[in-house]
Amino acid sequence: MANEMQKPVLEGKGATDYERYLRTDDLLSLQTVTEDLSHPDELTFQVVHQSSELLMKGASWELERARVALTEGNYPNCARLMRRADDMLEHPISLLRVLETITPYDYHIIRAGLGHGSGLDSPGFLSLLHIAPRIGDAFQEQLRSKGLTAHDIYRRHEEFFGLHDVAERMVDFDERLQFFRFHHLKLAQRIIGAGVVGTMGTPVEVLQQRMQHVAYRELWDLRNEITTNTSAPAGNKG
Repeated sequence: MANEMQKPVLEGKGATDYERYLRTDDLLSLQTVTEDLSHPDELTFQVVHQSSELLMKGASWELERARVALTEGNYPNCARLMRRADDMLEHPISLLRVLETITPYDYHIIRAGLGHGSGLDSPGFLSLLHIAPRIGDAFQEQLRSKGLTAHDIYRRHEEFFGLHDVAERMVDFDERLQFFRFHHLKLAQRIIGAGVVGTMGTPVEVLQQRMQHVAYRELWDLRNEITTNTSAPAGNKG
C-alpha cells in the first residue's frame, strides 16, 4: 500500500506528483546547458533573473486581485493581498545582491550573449509599473465615493482603518518599487560603471532618473503636510 501511495497519479513528466504538478522538468530545463555556458557564472545570472520574473509575476497577480477587492470595497482582503505581494517583492530586491558577486570582467563575458537585452525590459517589473496606477485609480475612486480625501483617512485613521490600511500597503508597494530601482542602479554602477552606455544604449543616468519616479506621490507628500500641521503653533494649524 505504501508503494502505491508513492506512485504519481497526475499526468505529465516526472517521477513524482510534486514534479508533475510544478513541472520541474520543464522549469529546470530553461537554463543554458552546462556545455553551452559562456561562463560558469552565467547559470547564476539566469537563475536569479528567472526567479525574479516568477516572483514578480506572482506579485502582479496578487496586486490585480487586490485592485478588484478594492473596487468592491473589500479593504481587509485588498490589504491582505497587497501585503502578500509586497512580501514577494522582497526577494527580487535581495536577489540583486547575488548578482553583485559576479565580477565586472566575468559579467562582460556573459553580457556578450545578451544581444540587446536589458533589465529595463523585464516583463515582471513592467507589469508592476502597469498595475500601480490602476490601484491608485481604484483608491481615489473609493475616496470620491465616500467624500473623503487621503488626509481625512490619515487624520481619522481609527474611523477609516480599512482604507488607511490599504493606503499604507500602497506606500509599502511604492517603496519596494523604489528599492528595486535603487538596487538595480547600484548594481549597474558596480558592474558596468556610472558613465557608460548599457545594453540598448541606455545610460546608467537614465536608471537614476527613473529611480526618482513615485507611484503614489500624494501619499508621500501627505507626510509633509501632516508634519507641517502638527509642528505649527496651535493657532496656525490647518
